[in-house]
Amino acid sequence: MINTAKYFALLENLNFKHAETGGKELVGSDGLEVLQANLKILSKYIQKDLKEQLQELCMALQVEKESDEIDLKNCVNCYIIQLLHVLHTLSININFHSDAKEDLISVAHLKLCIRATQELSYYALRSQLHEDFYKSAVYKDVQRVSCYRSLIYLSVQMFIRLLTIRQLHIANAMELVQRDLLAAVISQRVAQPSPEQLLQLNAALAYLWQSESKADYFRHVLLLKATPNLSAPLAKELHHQLLSKLGATHGFASLLAALQTPNVTQSAEIVAQIVAQRGFSLRLQQRLIEQIFDFCAMQTKGIMAGVLSLRRLYELNVENRECVERLLSSHWLPLTSPADLLNGLIIWEQAQLCACIRLWEQLFCSSSVACLPSVLLVPFVPLLLQLYKHLPQMLTDRKALAALILRCLDNRESKQELPAVLQRLYSLDLTGPPPWQALHPRLAIKLSSQSGLVTVQVEQQQEEENYCRALTALLKAGSDHTLTAKIFLALLGLMLQQLQANESASTELLSTETELADFLHSKYHLKLELLVALEQLVWHEPLKAQLAATQSKNFIQLVAQLTTITVQPSEMAEHMQLLILLLLQELLERNEQMQLSESTRQLQQPLQKLASGTSNPLLLNALQPLLELVSGKQPNRLTSKAPSAPASLASFQKARELIENEQPHLQVYGIQLMLEALRNKDPTFLSQSHRIIALALSTLKQKESYTFLNCVRLFVQLVHIMEAEVLDLLSDEYLSETADLDYRLVVGEAILKAAQEIGPLCYRYKAVLINCFLHGARSSLDEFRSSAYANLAQLCRLLTYQVHSFFQELLQLIDAELSSGHYLPAKRGALLVLAELLAGMDNLLNYQDMLLPIYRLLRAIEANESCDSQMRQHAANGLKVINEKCRELLKSDAPVQQLQREIKVLGIKEPSAKGKRHILELN
Repeated sequence: MINTAKYFALLENLNFKHAETGGKELVGSDGLEVLQANLKILSKYIQKDLKEQLQELCMALQVEKESDEIDLKNCVNCYIIQLLHVLHTLSININFHSDAKEDLISVAHLKLCIRATQELSYYALRSQLHEDFYKSAVYKDVQRVSCYRSLIYLSVQMFIRLLTIRQLHIANAMELVQRDLLAAVISQRVAQPSPEQLLQLNAALAYLWQSESKADYFRHVLLLKATPNLSAPLAKELHHQLLSKLGATHGFASLLAALQTPNVTQSAEIVAQIVAQRGFSLRLQQRLIEQIFDFCAMQTKGIMAGVLSLRRLYELNVENRECVERLLSSHWLPLTSPADLLNGLIIWEQAQLCACIRLWEQLFCSSSVACLPSVLLVPFVPLLLQLYKHLPQMLTDRKALAALILRCLDNRESKQELPAVLQRLYSLDLTGPPPWQALHPRLAIKLSSQSGLVTVQVEQQQEEENYCRALTALLKAGSDHTLTAKIFLALLGLMLQQLQANESASTELLSTETELADFLHSKYHLKLELLVALEQLVWHEPLKAQLAATQSKNFIQLVAQLTTITVQPSEMAEHMQLLILLLLQELLERNEQMQLSESTRQLQQPLQKLASGTSNPLLLNALQPLLELVSGKQPNRLTSKAPSAPASLASFQKARELIENEQPHLQVYGIQLMLEALRNKDPTFLSQSHRIIALALSTLKQKESYTFLNCVRLFVQLVHIMEAEVLDLLSDEYLSETADLDYRLVVGEAILKAAQEIGPLCYRYKAVLINCFLHGARSSLDEFRSSAYANLAQLCRLLTYQVHSFFQELLQLIDAELSSGHYLPAKRGALLVLAELLAGMDNLLNYQDMLLPIYRLLRAIEANESCDSQMRQHAANGLKVINEKCRELLKSDAPVQQLQREIKVLGIKEPSAKGKRHILELN
């Protein structure tokens, strides 16, 4: 054990002019004088000979002794050896790695060690680099001395030991030391070292990469690489270091940290230029792609550089594109091809799902140029639409899904690419090339009522869903009206193609249900989905303004094609023509410039030809005012029943403007004008019935009760003109989960009033009506569920209880509500439905298996004094109905033949009952 105080006293007397914390830099003869003065002090304190010190260092640091090569008369070499010996002696006699009290040293002594290390770095490393490095700005003021290989290897090994002392790294004191060490190692690697020396140099590089800051490593390599006019071997070695470390674990993240600047865009551009170079091997490029994906999934800071680098790598070659596509598919693999399909198994939690959505938003929507191309999103559009459809509206990541879908469609070419994507999307074609990704049929997205979190879990086989319908809701909820117009025109063009397509004259005999289903799907599915989408978009107000402003010419060209279509059967074509002609009329009424355009004038002849060739009264009524607008003068009568309509058209415009007014009393006045015209069978108003429905739906959203109650009256009147259309449209609005709750409740009232207006004849639509309210009775919204039960009860009464096919499902819903429901009004509604169902039972024997449990349930509720009074009243009404029907059954002669006579002697050879059980006890 040596006296460490002696060595610290020695360091205090030395003048470290090249240390970072030292005084003013000395030059010329002054620097030599300081060096010689330091040597005198060192020789005074250390009595050992230089050769002994050198031999001791070589043995301790395991460096091959080559003392003959080193000029010990050179003062610089002597200074290096003696400083190495002092620092080595201190490092082996002081336990720098211990936190014990007796091993701690003072801050002043630690500062002396730091300055001595920095001084040694200047002479042993910085002054003995490759001559090309002195062209760099960081080394231009350094005076190069004669380079001795053994002394450099000795210094390298010593610095590796010193850098392991973490106290020396205070305030980045060792950053320049690490840079000098790296430069010295690179200089020796190009000097053709022996195999043993090469191992030592590789070990030094491995230490700097693995144990020190990787960002500093990249920063130093790039700094040395920026030296002008480097020799070929040196430039090659630095390039090799950059590539090898870039492909290592965390290489990209370290490079990004090394080049981080306040200007994020500039940093991203520099990183992308370094990473995406054609000279890199294909293996390194794909390793970088994988690294960048991992980095983007884990980090938020610096993700712009990662995405831009991915874009540049993607554009280099086909192999990289395939690699990116494969990695993107792997992100959704748990949802498209889950490894396990055990019922109830949770595949993804909400955090995992949202993290993947946010990552994709960063990859594709972070910038218009610094992101992955949107063509990569095309195979994932069905999956993204399914997620958008099923995720709750309050989840913020739903907006990210909408942004991804809209970006993908917006960047598709309007003439061919967008129609091709939409045709495949609405055809539900996932198989053919390239395959598209969709949610696995066994997976369902569930919202927990307790935690409020979303999970993706395995369930029984799900029915095939029309995920394409979510696109219409997405477009109507968004603000990109230009894209909405593009998609509308593309859908209209596809519909024209489908209507004009030549159908095969003969159809082979269908032998199985599967063949029938496939035939119907191939023949009608696409047309039906296109028609539904166009019907939903055609009343979207922003779409009308966009069509009139920017797409009028294209729209009119499609209308001209539509008027020439003649197919058999003609119902679908005429419905499509009526829908589009009404839209055209509204656009012409709003836009005088469009009305006076040449393309509109050219429509006159096709419209007249269509009017002379159709017998559809709705179509004829729609063509009359349209011809008037197109020709600019009063048209000829189309039929004997169709009068001239300038005054009537003006009345319709007045009523429409009143309804569109924001003041409730004016809206109600407009509704009353329309009601009166519809009652009088005004042809103009009848021809505008589709537009009136759209106005009524819009007005139904008003909060003023006086307004929406009158609007319900308008629907009641419209149902006499378009029964099926009104009920279907109201049912869709009622089941729309994106709509406001109050609006849906009012729509339910409108459905019921419309059904009451039709009366018993609404039996034709009982499937639509009952299914609508059955779906509402399954809702998680308490008020909506309660309203659905109340509507079901009235509907059962209206249908004169002809609901046999829905009886079992209704009982299951009622049982679930009464057993597990917590909302009292909903339970009241369920009991009311049950009482109405009992009233509708025409033959009790058909329901004999259900009557006893129902009777016991009603009896228990009626006898429970703590139960809700209205529930007890409904139960009493149900018991009264059962009592009356049982008496009627016993009085009639018909069921006597079905009863079996059986005599039983009770009380003989029967085990005694332990307790008396009530005959009405519930199961």
